Amino acid sequence: MAMTDARQKTEELEKLRKIYEQGGGQKAIDSVHSKGKLTARERVEKFVDPGSFREFNLWAHPTKTGFKTDEKIAYGDAVVTGFGRVDGRPVCIYAHDFTVMGGTQASVQYWKSCKVMDTAVRLGIPYIGLVDSGGVRIQDAFGINAGAGVSRNADVWYSPAVASGIVPSISLTLGASYAGTAYSPFLADVFFMVNKPYCYMSLSSPELLKSVTFQDVTRDEIGAARLHAEVTGSCDYLGETEEDVLQKGRELLSYLPANCREKPPMLDMGDDPRRRDEGLIDLISYDGEKPYDMHEIIGRIVDGGKFLELKSEYARNIITGFGRLGGRSVGIVANNPMVMDGALDFRATEKEARFVRYCDAFNVPLAFLVDTPGFVADPGQEHEGLARHAAMASYAMCEATVPKIALYIGRCFNNGQMSMGTRSMGVDAVLAWPTADIRYADFDGSLKAVYGKAKEKIDREDIEQFSKKYFDSPKCPASLLMVDDIINPKDTRFILIDMLEIAEKKSVALPEKKHGNMPL
Repeated sequence: MAMTDARQKTEELEKLRKIYEQGGGQKAIDSVHSKGKLTARERVEKFVDPGSFREFNLWAHPTKTGFKTDEKIAYGDAVVTGFGRVDGRPVCIYAHDFTVMGGTQASVQYWKSCKVMDTAVRLGIPYIGLVDSGGVRIQDAFGINAGAGVSRNADVWYSPAVASGIVPSISLTLGASYAGTAYSPFLADVFFMVNKPYCYMSLSSPELLKSVTFQDVTRDEIGAARLHAEVTGSCDYLGETEEDVLQKGRELLSYLPANCREKPPMLDMGDDPRRRDEGLIDLISYDGEKPYDMHEIIGRIVDGGKFLELKSEYARNIITGFGRLGGRSVGIVANNPMVMDGALDFRATEKEARFVRYCDAFNVPLAFLVDTPGFVADPGQEHEGLARHAAMASYAMCEATVPKIALYIGRCFNNGQMSMGTRSMGVDAVLAWPTADIRYADFDGSLKAVYGKAKEKIDREDIEQFSKKYFDSPKCPASLLMVDDIINPKDTRFILIDMLEIAEKKSVALPEKKHGNMPL
């Protein structure tokens, strides 16, 4: 009899589990699908390895508020949480369930989401958030249990701040991200968005702006995914489909360790570390007049030509992303002469600084590919705080203790050196191609500084000799110990791999401090 009762109870719970897993029910699921969206559970299943998801806190319900919304069934309080594996490695995950009250945030949902983050820190594994929420559930904020102990609404700021730099965090915004929900992606290390009409992120709604400012704006004007990819620079990757965004999130994890105490996983791409590229030198002209796309150089150096670029739509004059060299994960920062001639502006330096700190936090070595005339000379840039942003990039460079290699490919002018890496900034190896042009000022500026007003009277032959001696070859900077070696471009890949292997056990002992004060 007892055996029969146990079996019956188990069967009843399994039936109930299936109902709970339906979230808001079939009608709500159909509504989500009609918009071209995936449900929370479908997203989770596509993100983790097949069959690996283990859900926790399925049985949760929202707290009572005293409002009529208490009559609605809200299984799981509109969020799916649990564990899964990505390429066999464990992760924590939460996903807003839009089929349940529009995925809106309330006390129990806060508790469940923060538990994911706190558990990730305790176990030393990454956490991922799949964001699709209509914002705060107002009834919860003003209901009879507002402020009760179960409420962790403030912890959605605290928990990710504590986790930052300890375990990798990724936010994949796959739908709405309004009001308080809009903070979540920014508190993760990176966040991706899908380029769909239903995906948007903003603190204010068009309706609120209309009532306060009397302005008529559309949802896209204040929060479209493309806006955040191209204008605000908030979005690190813009995918055309949800599947693409989910796959890119998985790919990003492959370059990162589980936590700050580990090193990134090695992955053999089947690409010979000693592979040489005879045609690499042909991509750039000796006089610097031939424009080229730095992406092509990166693609010919990294393992299998595979490069995961972040913020590719923003500050395109600088390139940041992950690749592999000899199986090792490496963060690549490179000037792009095809955009703004590779000159640096306040957006580019901010983009660089954040990426450098990201890599340093998770023990990913850095390679800098340099070809820049320096900073943009523009009053508008100065008004935006160009000097402070430039200092931000230099600060991040100096602060990073991971192995750092700088390769001067073309121009390395003026203060551009201070943002892209020099020996005095803790760079472990400074290499140069024969095409490198390393100087603190342009040619005319250098002549004026040396000869003053007498510049106009200088013999042309003397000018050519001056240029040949100081600017036509990286030999002079190398003789002054500014460059460690001038390498044959065809050997670039092998030398970078060799240097990364040599520097693998690098250890830097810094003075004790709580934390630095970056010029943000």
